[in-house]
Amino acid sequence: MYMENALENFEISISSATCLKSNNTIFSDINYTLKSGELLLVMGPNGCGKTTFIKSICGIQKLEEGAIKLNNVDISHGDSQHLGNFLYIGHKNSLNDSLTVFENLEYLCALDRSIQNNIKSEITRNLSFFGIENYKNYLVSKLSEGNKKKTSLTRLLLTNKKVWLLDEPLSYLDENGANKVLKLLNNHLIGGGIIIASSHIDFSVDIGNSKVFYMDNSL
Repeated sequence: MYMENALENFEISISSATCLKSNNTIFSDINYTLKSGELLLVMGPNGCGKTTFIKSICGIQKLEEGAIKLNNVDISHGDSQHLGNFLYIGHKNSLNDSLTVFENLEYLCALDRSIQNNIKSEITRNLSFFGIENYKNYLVSKLSEGNKKKTSLTRLLLTNKKVWLLDEPLSYLDENGANKVLKLLNNHLIGGGIIIASSHIDFSVDIGNSKVFYMDNSL
């Protein structure tokens, strides 16, 4: 169950996080603490484990050692309800090419227990933020990669979840689209949210209260 308003001030602690795949170490002994209003930007070359690290924060990827805790509750515990506070948007956008822009957002929002408003009208209204309202009834398969990205990121305008986990949120976007995303990120932090994002672009200078973690593939 989503814990609405239960975490007004909260903290994510990453302690001794280590991940293996096929007996290969993807990352090892990562330690970070993030509080409300802070962003962790994860940078590094292709193949260094940025995506795997982001997935481990919300429990998609299991750790070999260490723990991820939200307000001192380990997210891997079966009775933890804190995962309901995480929104993960991956690099591949999680969109269905056979559905329209509107249908995709309607479906994804139906899975988001933090949303309680009239979601149909909210989707229509918020598509204009990225200037894709005219694509509302287009099949996603017909969109450019940039407009697919904008469709996926429109979820940030609709959710009430506290922790955003974003894999390459600026990829495929033009300068205007990227600036709009940065505005959303700043607004979320001002509202007390937490963001962990991977990127090839160091946008930390455009974000208040940011930390940068550089990963490499030298392990």
